[in-house]
Amino acid sequence: MSRFDSGTGADRRAAPRLNTNRSGKVLCGAFAWDCVIKDVSDGGARVLMLSGSTPPANVQLVDLVGGFAHDVKVAWRKDRELGLTFLRSHDLRGLAPASLQTAKRIWLAAQSRASTG
Repeated sequence: MSRFDSGTGADRRAAPRLNTNRSGKVLCGAFAWDCVIKDVSDGGARVLMLSGSTPPANVQLVDLVGGFAHDVKVAWRKDRELGLTFLRSHDLRGLAPASLQTAKRIWLAAQSRASTG
């Protein structure tokens, strides 16, 4: 039985999941950890941390491909996987407030590497 399954064979999520395998970063203050965004839904995401680090309960997830930063809460942890609940989402592709400048710089640097690589 999957951790997402209630045993009835039905997915308990309110929104369908989309498999992504996108590059991402988990941010907390001055710390940034690499991750892979395995899947997303309207309400959250499942990520695989690329290091053994365990971020705190409230962090920011930066989708390096999609250009979004999500304020998230860790809903569950299993080994290096985290289930994240979206609290608020921010589009980094336009003007961003000062509170998002770290996320925007990281996203822009990833875009620069992708265009020159």
